[in-house]
Amino acid sequence: MLEEFFLRQAKYTTKKILCLFFLVYLIFPLYLLPQILPEGQPLDLQLYYTPMQAYKLIASYGVENRLAYIKGLITIDMVYPLFYSLFLSLLLTFFIARSYAKNHKMQYVRVLPFFIMLVDIIENICIILMLLEFPCVIESLALVSGLMTLLKWLLIVMIFVILCYAVVHFYLHRSDIEASENNAC
Repeated sequence: MLEEFFLRQAKYTTKKILCLFFLVYLIFPLYLLPQILPEGQPLDLQLYYTPMQAYKLIASYGVENRLAYIKGLITIDMVYPLFYSLFLSLLLTFFIARSYAKNHKMQYVRVLPFFIMLVDIIENICIILMLLEFPCVIESLALVSGLMTLLKWLLIVMIFVILCYAVVHFYLHRSDIEASENNAC
């Protein structure tokens, strides 16, 4: 099942598709996300926060910002993780599928962005619940939320390190890849 997903993904991973995804991706951080994030410091853009820090920030938002933040988290910020995960997975696929054998362990890295998506959605749900329940303080929820935020950023850094490695590997072995493709014909 995973191999079929990888084959289908590699089939649709072209430079045109990547450029299209990149252009659409830019709409989120440059236009959509600034409209939904509360004034000040949004929780999901922090590296990590304790329950006390989380509720201090939530209190600083005020009622209108909290309601707008909830609306944004439920709409745009639930779509965003799906979109950037697909984009990162396609980007990894572009380099990994072309420079590693189909049965190489590196192929499995291509699913890692979907773990980020899952963690980001859990983080969003936690933040939504904290905002909805405010002024009630649910420390365990804030703790999980802070940990999900930290895990999200750690996974994102890991993806970018792997992506840099895959790009370098691709360009260093490009002549080997082209030679093997020519021999296969």
